[in-house]
Amino acid sequence: MKSSILLLLLGGSLSAFAQSENRNPVINAIQSAATTGSSQAVVVDQVPLAHTAQFLPFNKKGALIGKNIPAKQIDQVFKNISLALKEADSDLDRVVKLNVYLSKEDLIPEVQKEFSTKFSTKNKPAVSFVIGDLSHPDADIAMDAVAVSGLRDDHRPRYFNSPAMHNASKGAHVSVLPAGGVTYVSGQADEGDLVEATRGTIKQLAATLAHLGIAKDQVIQIKSFMQPMTDVHIVEEEFARFFDGSAVPPLVFVDWVSQNPVIEIELIAASPAETAKAADQMSFITPPMMTASPIYSKVTQIHRGKRFYVSSLYGASDDPEKQTAEIFASLKELLTAAGSDFAHLGKATYYVSDNEASVSLNKIRPNFYDPQRPPAASKAMVKGVGKGKCINIDMIGVVKEQ
Repeated sequence: MKSSILLLLLGGSLSAFAQSENRNPVINAIQSAATTGSSQAVVVDQVPLAHTAQFLPFNKKGALIGKNIPAKQIDQVFKNISLALKEADSDLDRVVKLNVYLSKEDLIPEVQKEFSTKFSTKNKPAVSFVIGDLSHPDADIAMDAVAVSGLRDDHRPRYFNSPAMHNASKGAHVSVLPAGGVTYVSGQADEGDLVEATRGTIKQLAATLAHLGIAKDQVIQIKSFMQPMTDVHIVEEEFARFFDGSAVPPLVFVDWVSQNPVIEIELIAASPAETAKAADQMSFITPPMMTASPIYSKVTQIHRGKRFYVSSLYGASDDPEKQTAEIFASLKELLTAAGSDFAHLGKATYYVSDNEASVSLNKIRPNFYDPQRPPAASKAMVKGVGKGKCINIDMIGVVKEQ
């Protein structure tokens, strides 16, 4: 009897300790800047991570706040992110990555000014920018976030909606990725009009998940590169149809300059528990219905280790090829600072605003990636990438095991 009580108390103590670790994780910000409120990269302990949906500046009634007043729109988006994170027992102080979508490039300095106020404490998130249309014609900014969750890790994804927020989207406001393994599925695409292409792409993704042994309720976040953005509701309906009464994960949408296909979809999922036993820290997978590529993996899985997130990286040159080379040189330095390397990158997102930049990227990637270990990736042609440049990239990876 005494042994049982002791074990129960010990179990409770360990649980409390684990939850305390989630609330106070080690977040290592690399090359932080007070003027931008951001860091070039952020390393975070292996803890549960909240992933939000993409939020626009809507209030609880669904009305847009701050038309033509960017500062008010930014403030409302932060309010929405905060409300979502609260459901996952998190807050702005524990944000490790922000993805920012703007209608105009000249808004970046104003956004960075607001960030310098919001993130004036020690921890400043990695931040990525992309320019394009948003799903509301009067919205100038949208954001989604990744943050440490203080919820007890029960080894399964969880989905939450905030009652204090507008809930027009079919997706959850926030999901929580358990502290275990994570799976990144590269962008997939099918042809046809938006309904046909979305259904066909979801079918492809479902086949990939089935091959990996991942159920629908293990999907953490879905990002769609699409056009036109005015038809986001069509894509949302298709996701609701696929999940068929189950929780729809948080959804993110990016304006894509493409005529055919009209949509490409990538996703993040919790890995099956048995992958934690893998000998290697990562797996690079080509499902049997796909063809392997030496410059990107169709699927990557990080089985264990501290995660890191890299901000948008830009080159200084005006020449696309030189820009790309400069970006990879900067990335190499950041990987060293994070305790990682090119063979431990899990997910790459490449944003290009012209074809020359896209060609340059394809040309330079083989110089840096092991053809057996390239990251999962999506490359999107967009209206702008920021700083007057034609390419930026952001990355997710894992710190190498010692």
